[in-house]
Amino acid sequence: MMKKIVRVSLVAASMAMLTLTAGMAQDKTVTLTGHLVDQMCGAELKDAAKAAEHSKECALMDHCAASGFGLFADGRYMKFDTGGSKKAKELLEKTKKEKDIVVVAEGTLNNGVLTVAGLREK
Repeated sequence: MMKKIVRVSLVAASMAMLTLTAGMAQDKTVTLTGHLVDQMCGAELKDAAKAAEHSKECALMDHCAASGFGLFADGRYMKFDTGGSKKAKELLEKTKKEKDIVVVAEGTLNNGVLTVAGLREK
């Protein structure tokens, strides 16, 4: 009888974890404000001060721009989808700022990738 209770408990716990994991993977509509950084450099960022120091010149270098773009916000780096990276590059090419490029990104976040619906400089 005790073994059956343990098995039922384990199955219930496993189902709860699957439900929780599935819920976390679903798209979540968000509006985020943070520093615009290419993915090559963004992967190494640990804090907002370093993200603020990242330059427009670096982000637009061929190999950096080719990696795509993302946003450092809320203490972490989030990659943009392909369309968002295109919007980010266009924004970077137009901005007059050389560093501390803060943007507002709207879209859906799924597993750390932001599908960008809108992007504007703050």
